[in-house]
Amino acid sequence: MDRNKKKVIIGIMCIIALIMVVGFAAFSTTLNINGTGNITSTWSVEITSITSNIVGNAYNISEPTYSKTSATFNAGLVKPGDKIEYSITIKNSGSLDAIINEIKATTKGSKAIIYRLEDIKNQEKLSAGANKTFKIIVEFDSNVTSMPTNTTKEIMMDIVCIQDSGQQLNPSDPEIQEPILLVDQILSDNTPQSDSSIDFSKTSEEDGTKGLYYTNQNTEDNKTTYYFRGAVENNYVKFAGFYWKIIRINEDESIRLIYQGTDYSDPSSAFIGGGFNMNFDDNAYIGYMYGTAGSNTYLETHKNINDSYIKNQIDTWYEENLLNYSAYLADSGFCGDRSIANIAGLWDPMDTALGYGTNYTIYGASNRLDTNKTPQFTCPQENDLYTTSTSNKGNKALDYPIGLLTADEVAYAGGVSGKNNNSYYLNIGIAYWTISPAIASEYATGCTIEVDGMLTCGTGVMGATLIVPAINLNSSVEIIEGGNGTSSNPYVVKTN
Repeated sequence: MDRNKKKVIIGIMCIIALIMVVGFAAFSTTLNINGTGNITSTWSVEITSITSNIVGNAYNISEPTYSKTSATFNAGLVKPGDKIEYSITIKNSGSLDAIINEIKATTKGSKAIIYRLEDIKNQEKLSAGANKTFKIIVEFDSNVTSMPTNTTKEIMMDIVCIQDSGQQLNPSDPEIQEPILLVDQILSDNTPQSDSSIDFSKTSEEDGTKGLYYTNQNTEDNKTTYYFRGAVENNYVKFAGFYWKIIRINEDESIRLIYQGTDYSDPSSAFIGGGFNMNFDDNAYIGYMYGTAGSNTYLETHKNINDSYIKNQIDTWYEENLLNYSAYLADSGFCGDRSIANIAGLWDPMDTALGYGTNYTIYGASNRLDTNKTPQFTCPQENDLYTTSTSNKGNKALDYPIGLLTADEVAYAGGVSGKNNNSYYLNIGIAYWTISPAIASEYATGCTIEVDGMLTCGTGVMGATLIVPAINLNSSVEIIEGGNGTSSNPYVVKTN
């Protein structure tokens, strides 16, 4: 019995071994399958031509050019009504249907130049093999009555094409996105009033004048200027990280601003220093720039060869804060009027108001504003209109396009010589300088805005009165949408 059991066990073990041998000896076959996938369609949407049709005295400054993905033109427009129609053809030379999905068009520059698009739509189908010709029309606005300061306007246009995959289409006319210009927004947000009935012997507080006014009297080339007057609260601008207040839209459509510091609610943040000149005992020292003290001629006394103390402070502040923003500034100038008022000296009948040495001399602004109450925007002498070397006017003597308000601009804003004004926007509770000379003899003096808002022409140039600079923004500066000019929501200049 035991012997039989042993045989059985051995037999089973042999069977197991046999199975293992069979497992390791299984047959093997490898099957290989190779193939190639080919895309037989093509995708190609490209520009194939650009031509121009000229109307009036317009011309191509350079011939329009194109490549497969871009086109360029440069139009010259001479008179209002001149225009050029540029016809651009795009072709779907591929085998897949396409859609002109989106047309992005923006402009930048002169308001006197108008762009229009014709014969093209958003969400328009462009079948395989089809051509599409559309027009970009550039025109000198026929309603313009005077030559604009800014004479260039660019258009940047992208046409985005995608594959037609059967999606629902909603064709629409493309829009050209025009920039929001500060000058336009000021005029849009205010109702300009004529200043013909204003009596400038009265402060804005006395006569209740408030708002945006305009005039073309006593202006440069009799062009219109718009200026804020009275207790306005919607003339705030934020530029280069600082707050400013709008004084006026100049005759060339640039915008005059006065500095308001880093915190509009803190007047002390608006000041960058103090004092006008370090010397006082000569007619020379009434100037923002000046010639040779002790000279015996007006010309030598008032040459623009020396910087005043106040100019040095302003230039230093510019270098530290605005140098990188010079592209946004206009060179409209600052009038430090050194014209003589043609009045014999009031202290001594023998004085002859010669404008040099210690001769008692009354200068233009003092006579206009102290005596006659007749401010003006014009600058009587080109030598006194402070501009930089790149300007086409003025004395071209400035290092940078920055300066001070004139006493005349203070008068237009609502200030009056010898009268308090506690409720106009230039009264910020601290006395500060204008650029305007007043009277000189043995002591040179200038015009200032006092703590109580009074315009004073007779402040000694060595006085510690403080400095608030002014600048002019280009007429083409753009603003971010949404500002309304209030201190809490100022216009914000785009500086990208």
